[in-house]
Amino acid sequence: MKTPEFWPGPMEGVMTSPLLRAAAELRLVRRWMTFFLRVTGVPKRKHLEAFLAPFAGEEPVTLQLMGNDPVAVAATAAAAAAIGAKTFNLNFGCPSRQVTSGGAGGGALRDPDGMIRMIEAVKTAIPDRPLSVKLRTGWSDPAEQEVFLPRLAATGCVNKFFVHFRTVKEQYLPVPGREERLKRSLELAGTVPVVLNGDVETPEDAAALMAELPDCAGIMCARGWLRDPFLLRRLEGLPCPEPEEGRETFFRAVTHGGFPVNKSIELSNFLWGKERNPYFSRLVALPPHSLFSSAN
Repeated sequence: MKTPEFWPGPMEGVMTSPLLRAAAELRLVRRWMTFFLRVTGVPKRKHLEAFLAPFAGEEPVTLQLMGNDPVAVAATAAAAAAIGAKTFNLNFGCPSRQVTSGGAGGGALRDPDGMIRMIEAVKTAIPDRPLSVKLRTGWSDPAEQEVFLPRLAATGCVNKFFVHFRTVKEQYLPVPGREERLKRSLELAGTVPVVLNGDVETPEDAAALMAELPDCAGIMCARGWLRDPFLLRRLEGLPCPEPEEGRETFFRAVTHGGFPVNKSIELSNFLWGKERNPYFSRLVALPPHSLFSSAN
């Protein structure tokens, strides 16, 4: 059995250059998936380079693309491959109404034929590069995966699925049935590996999920990873500080040298929650557009 992969979830607006730098310095992750690059036309080379630059480091990087025009997304993938991008992901899961209203992200789940056209176009543009798909179990009903997941797997173009157990309509609400939904995802994906996503916040959560679904390829953690930045290391059985010390270490590493106050508030609330945030009162007293350093 292959060693499971543990992924930090891609988070737009959160994955700043200082955060990525701090995570690399502390060796918190083994791999990255970028937050989505929204494709409305083929970006210029300099824009692609600027988008990927913060992720430059020793860890392998998967470039996540999102759009509703297969030609533009495929051309963007080819352009990114030409400057060195090695692994790609298509986002069919973002639940933002601003995104889904145009048929992108999770909106694509309403059009399985369109998803297949997108996947096949991108794979044709980058035939020698791994292509994965990030998605949810449905638009409004998890039974929808019965239709699209086996069809996507049957294209032969997808090397891996990242499946969040909720539907798009469920956003991030608490819903039951995670294990049952993901078990069916694994069955429907056939021989295509599946990384499981959603509500994994502790090593115990991950262990229970993998014990229930031992055939999964791994676990992706987003908000859980922010609440415990050493979580992925814990899942690998590596030495780690206690969660509270880990939060403090990570926050100091990110904000060292200066970090925008508004982003510092957001990050500290992710790490501790507003009610327990030891920096909140100090941060909200500062000018919102100034820089904060926890070293001071």
